[in-house]
Amino acid sequence: MSTNPEEKVDPRVTRTKRLFREALIALLQESADPHKVTVQSLASRAGLNRATFYLHYRDVEDLLEQLTREVLDELARRMRPLTESGPSREQSPLVSFLEQIYENAALFQVLMENKEFRHRLFAMLTDIVSIRRERRKLADPAKQVPIQIVAASSLGIVSWWIEEGTPYSPSYLADQINQMYRRK
Repeated sequence: MSTNPEEKVDPRVTRTKRLFREALIALLQESADPHKVTVQSLASRAGLNRATFYLHYRDVEDLLEQLTREVLDELARRMRPLTESGPSREQSPLVSFLEQIYENAALFQVLMENKEFRHRLFAMLTDIVSIRRERRKLADPAKQVPIQIVAASSLGIVSWWIEEGTPYSPSYLADQINQMYRRK
């Protein structure tokens, strides 16, 4: 049996993991405390059994950690072009990033309640702002808003947007965030 990571994943495994993730999101929407979610409640909600759960995850925390890691990896992938492109093409990747959140608003609403998730997302945004700022090389760095304030403001905007049910389009929100980045 080969362990090549590029091998196709069995569609049944993909489906099973999706069902457990959807069940976790639904249960966390009912009770934001992940410690109240049990393997039995997950299995029941997913329409699967506990043994199937244990084939893929050690416990509920393992499922939550894997889900969080996948979400952050996808966000990092979508944000990478922001750090690699110049100002003329900067909005498209940010729109893509926000579209990922928009398309998975229920998941993000749940994950944003997790302090560790918010901390890791903040660190990601801080890195992105720092890299973009280095590439732009503005004339007077002393007049720039500190990187942490820009990252915290971006995280706050995204958090508010999710909590309010994503009332604005990803494109509009990206434009507002970009205006903040452009300010000196």
